[in-house]
Amino acid sequence: MTLPILFRLLVGYVATEDVKGLKKYYSQLLEDCQRGNNLTTLNPSVINNPPIYSLLASKYYLANEQGITINLEVFLDLNTINMKIYEFTRILGILMDNAIEAASKCDEKIMNVSFRNDEKRNRQLVIIQNTYTNKDVDTEQIFQKGFTSKSEEESSHGLGLWEVRQILKKRNNLNLYTTKDSIYFTQQLEIYL
Repeated sequence: MTLPILFRLLVGYVATEDVKGLKKYYSQLLEDCQRGNNLTTLNPSVINNPPIYSLLASKYYLANEQGITINLEVFLDLNTINMKIYEFTRILGILMDNAIEAASKCDEKIMNVSFRNDEKRNRQLVIIQNTYTNKDVDTEQIFQKGFTSKSEEESSHGLGLWEVRQILKKRNNLNLYTTKDSIYFTQQLEIYL
C-alpha cells in the first residue's frame, strides 16, 4: 500500500467521522509497523501533539515501505515546541522526506530522529540523521533554490530545503546545522526559547 492510498483511507475515516474505525485501523497499522522498527515511542501519549504525531506516523510508514529502520527518541513535550506548528511540521516533513530518500539508496538503510531539550543552552533540538551514498554532497549548495540531486523525472524541482531556509530567515530563534561524516548525514534544527 502506498502513502497516497493510506492517506485516502485515513481521510475516508475522517470524512465519515468514523473515529472508532479510524482508531482500529490506525492501531492495526502501528502494530504492523512496530514489528520492524524501533518505534515503541510512536504512540499518542509520548508524541502528544496531533499534527506531529500524524506527520511522524506517515513518514514512518513511507520509510518502512522502503526498508528503512527508524530509531525515534522523544525527550520533550512536543506541545512546547517554540514555533508555529505549521512551520515546524513543514520543516520536519521536508527534512524527513530528504532523509528517507537518501537512506533508501543505501545498503544499510538507517534513520535516527531525536527530539530533546538542551536546557543548558535554552533550546529544543530536533536531530535527523540518515545513512547516505553521496559523500560529496555540498551542505551549502543543497539550500539553493532549484538545486536537486535527483534526475529530472524524480525531481520535485529542488524547493524543499530552499523553503526550509526561507522559514528559518523569518524567525530569529531558529538555526539549522547540516553536517556529514562517513556514515551519517545530519540535520540539527535548533529552536531557541
